[in-house]
Amino acid sequence: MTERCVLPGFLLALVGFGLSGCLLRTDAVVSIKNVSAHDLDHVVLEAGGDRVELDQLVSGARHTLRPNVTGDSSVRIVYREGDASIVCEGDVYLTNNMHVVVEAEIGGGVCRVADVTR
Repeated sequence: MTERCVLPGFLLALVGFGLSGCLLRTDAVVSIKNVSAHDLDHVVLEAGGDRVELDQLVSGARHTLRPNVTGDSSVRIVYREGDASIVCEGDVYLTNNMHVVVEAEIGGGVCRVADVTR
């Protein structure tokens, strides 16, 4: 009789741990918006030891990236606006096994990077 009760309890616990693993998100999401009146070229996101390149970010466009975070770092976005090469350093810390949502606005002299994780 005891063996019959243990197996359903074990399966219930296994399903519970599986669902909690699905709910525990450990990914990084970085959304970059061009707030300039001009297109931005050669946009590169450096975050958590990963480097993700965008060819171009047109004026007013937003692009969402999921860097593969393998180490600790802040968020850095490098891009070209006209003839100028610009670096936007964000005061947002990323590390592996941590869920974080970052929103960045760049272009036209603007460099805003914020952790908006809820």
